[in-house]
Amino acid sequence: MAKELAPVFGVRHFSPAAARHVLRFLDERDPDVVLIEGPSDATDQLVHLVHKKTEPPVAILAFTKTRPVRSLVYPLAAYCAEWVAARWALEKKRTVRFIDLPASIFLELRDDEAVDPEVEEATADAQPDRSRAYLDDPYELIAHVTGEHDHETWWERQFEHTHEVDAYRSAIFEFGKGLRDVRKDAPRRTEETLLREAYMRREIRDATAKGKKSAVVVCGAYHAPVLTDDLPATTDAELAKLKRADCVLTLMPYSYLRLSSQSGYGAGNHAPSYFETVFDEARAGTPDRVRARYLASVADALRKSGQTRSSADVIEALRLAEGLAALNGSAVPTLRDLRDAAITLLGHGDPRPVEAALRAVEIGTTVGRLPPGVSRTALQDDFHQLVKTLKLGAYIEDKDQKLELDLREDRTKKTKEAAFLDRARSTFLHRLAVLDVGFAKPLAREQRGTSREVWSVRWTPQCEITLAEKSLLADSVEAGAAYALALELEEAKDTGAATGTLLRAASCELADALSLATRKVQELTVDEAGFPSAAEAIANLSDVVRYGNVRDVDPAPLRPVLAQLYLRATLLLFGACVCADDAAKLVRRGIDRVHEVAFLGEDDVDPARWIEEVRRVAESDDRHAFLSGYATGLLIERGILDDDDIDREVARRLSPGTHADVGVGWFEGLVQRNRAALFMRKSLWASLSAYVDALDDDTFRRALLYLRRAFSTFSQGEIRRVVSVLGEVWKGAGAPELAALVERQLDEQEIADLQGDLADLDLL
Repeated sequence: MAKELAPVFGVRHFSPAAARHVLRFLDERDPDVVLIEGPSDATDQLVHLVHKKTEPPVAILAFTKTRPVRSLVYPLAAYCAEWVAARWALEKKRTVRFIDLPASIFLELRDDEAVDPEVEEATADAQPDRSRAYLDDPYELIAHVTGEHDHETWWERQFEHTHEVDAYRSAIFEFGKGLRDVRKDAPRRTEETLLREAYMRREIRDATAKGKKSAVVVCGAYHAPVLTDDLPATTDAELAKLKRADCVLTLMPYSYLRLSSQSGYGAGNHAPSYFETVFDEARAGTPDRVRARYLASVADALRKSGQTRSSADVIEALRLAEGLAALNGSAVPTLRDLRDAAITLLGHGDPRPVEAALRAVEIGTTVGRLPPGVSRTALQDDFHQLVKTLKLGAYIEDKDQKLELDLREDRTKKTKEAAFLDRARSTFLHRLAVLDVGFAKPLAREQRGTSREVWSVRWTPQCEITLAEKSLLADSVEAGAAYALALELEEAKDTGAATGTLLRAASCELADALSLATRKVQELTVDEAGFPSAAEAIANLSDVVRYGNVRDVDPAPLRPVLAQLYLRATLLLFGACVCADDAAKLVRRGIDRVHEVAFLGEDDVDPARWIEEVRRVAESDDRHAFLSGYATGLLIERGILDDDDIDREVARRLSPGTHADVGVGWFEGLVQRNRAALFMRKSLWASLSAYVDALDDDTFRRALLYLRRAFSTFSQGEIRRVVSVLGEVWKGAGAPELAALVERQLDEQEIADLQGDLADLDLL
């Protein structure tokens, strides 16, 4: 009969019951060696788990040294068996080792089709589909057969509230054995799993062959039945044939939010804060407090959001949860029972009012922490040191937070560092953005060139992973951003892209990158042939020139470049206005950019030259009608056209016989600017009315496309202004009657009739 190579304790990853029973088992056996399922080349990282400044959740991160970067994350939480087993061994100064395949081998196997049983389990939990064969997904079959809502609830009811160590160990061993039996011929029982188990047997034999008195193995329940002496272990020759990736291993902070959505090592991940509570109360000898603590926490979260719930509500919810558990043959409510009770009595049957509170209590916002310099790359160390220096520690949380910055000098501060703290913060965040580290995103993007910034800040484990991957580029945030900008500049093919890089270099306060970008822009300006690109470049350069002093950037070298690009854009405008509809949108955006810069009062630009070109577009009949109308709107807005000029242009553009694409297209462009002034011009609306009246049925149907687009951006108040003016034009109809007609909802028959009439038109 097969014997265990060492006493094996099978667990479900992130199971508080498994963690609790493993601790008791270790206390009883008191082994010299503790062997844990985990990447064996990460064993030297375990010593940091007992550091007094280490706070779970944390994760072991492995990533390749060559690009494209491949990574592997092995998370650990306070309530998982691997964490407590490692800490038990380290605190008692016993030997502790990981015994799974090295991460360097895992990373080479990464692209294979093999699927870890625990990964299968998590995937099944995340995407339940009972139509799948039970061999492929026995977890959902169990829930279905037992009448539970899902496998998580079944697992919690059967395993998480047990008290006897031996009973738990025996039951979970049989569960793993049964799982292997039903999957014996299943396609997902892959070579990778067999390879891992053979390697574990090798590591166990190696650990127990060195004269140690005793050892205990902690591993997934699926693997426990095969860690026996009758099955072969990986040989030296076989191990030598396995490919290994050149990789880096490090520790990183993790978060409960990320853990709740992870698709690997999944048991319990969906509610980490709740399961930590289960673990803590069980260890304290007060497991019955979990239910009351959960419901009271939900009620407290509701109160903080302005929804008052009484103690009586909580007591009734507690009674309901216990009743639901009894109906399912259990003395202890599961998370599903507690959640249902909370929705029923604290949400009054509606899950929406309590959704945020449930999420806060079940998942939480806990983020792990590591001591400074612990097993991180130089780039990660630099990031965390800057977070400390810039006083951003409060933002290392896995939740959205707003950060408002004023880049100007704060003259109330005594030191230079304090006076320019916000500017330094901004520089740091811009550098991270260039590195694609998703720590912060700028808000109110349309507020270009300003001394104030608003950011949305959120730390996630992915930030740490990205920093680790970017460590291949540089050892500091500053150097990494400079390298990323250099790569970006190499790809720039026009002045718009190059000045975008220049603007980012200025925001990052990287002088060398700014100089490189300036030279690149100068080179591209000579051959710039696209108006939209030139316009974008002008806007970017103007931002740097106007606000460069805020970031200690000398604008002098950029002024002649801005003047040259501005001149080129004015020369390109007229030709750019001969274009298709899609291109007209880009040209219109470019017109806005240049028009704004033209009237900022810069010495390097001549607004008269720009207005001259805008007038050419407005007066021309062979430019895109929308852009001609838009140019006319700009001239009216600047007071350049007098009343007679406007009336003549309106009468000409909306004269009977003008094609709908031209007439109504011109009107669509016109009303994009300064509508308040247009509402006062009754002659405009009278001309439009007469023009539409003169259209035949087919042309009218075509004109609707442009009219719909023109009025789609009008607010309800602006629509009422139009109705009021037309009421005056159509002297027979009063404004109230017209407004009621316009705002009336169509019935189904009217909608059907319209759809039939307009079936051939694309009104989007």
